[in-house]
Amino acid sequence: MQATTTGDNRTGAATAEDGVRAMLEANARWAPGEPVDTTLADADRSLYILDSEAVGSIPPPVTVQGMLKTGFDKLIGERPEVLLDKLGERLAFERSGTRLYDALMCKYDTLAEEGEVPPLAVPLDAGGEDVPSTLQRIRNEEHQHFQMLTEAVRALGGDPTAQTPCADVGATASMGILQVVTDPRTTLAQSLNALLMAELADNAGWELLIALADEAGEDDLVQQFQRALAEEQEHLVTIKSWLTALVSSPTPTAAA
Repeated sequence: MQATTTGDNRTGAATAEDGVRAMLEANARWAPGEPVDTTLADADRSLYILDSEAVGSIPPPVTVQGMLKTGFDKLIGERPEVLLDKLGERLAFERSGTRLYDALMCKYDTLAEEGEVPPLAVPLDAGGEDVPSTLQRIRNEEHQHFQMLTEAVRALGGDPTAQTPCADVGATASMGILQVVTDPRTTLAQSLNALLMAELADNAGWELLIALADEAGEDDLVQQFQRALAEEQEHLVTIKSWLTALVSSPTPTAAA
């Protein structure tokens, strides 16, 4: 049995070497000898950029009260749609974040039942939570942020069901992250790596939103957003620590 296994390993190694050699030979034969000139392609792309319309527009506040809020005239360039656009972006992102953690919880539970997940530490101040409880709490906090943002948009006279341009762009940008986490072939570590990208963007997004709300004189919103940012910062630390633990584990598992 051992001789057969060794022979199979050698055969597999030789096949891999042949494949690498073939790719290198093909590259040497067919790769351009000089850098590809993209001048014409760039010119076409520039024409599309100049001729294109915007992704969308910001619907005006739906109530007169919202339009007359004192904070609106303090926004950059006196454009009240700036804050509403970024509120819509965060609202859409938090909704997607809830779905991301739903998918991650499913993947974790499935692998844990098979014994494929090494022990992972939870935050020291988590009150004795285990990993599933921590994931559930983070998921719930993402949903609470979504609900809070919904009320914030309403308070400013906006429509929380409208997809603003930044929300549209953000949803497109984050689509790949959701695809990684929901792909049954990806490991838990790969899914956490995708979540790390989302949490980094989420933290930066809240920081920008706080700055805009502060400039608009929306002190109540600033306080709510700062609490949300503090929770998002904890999410980031947790996801990063779990990812580090998985990729550094000396014992290979399906989770890594």
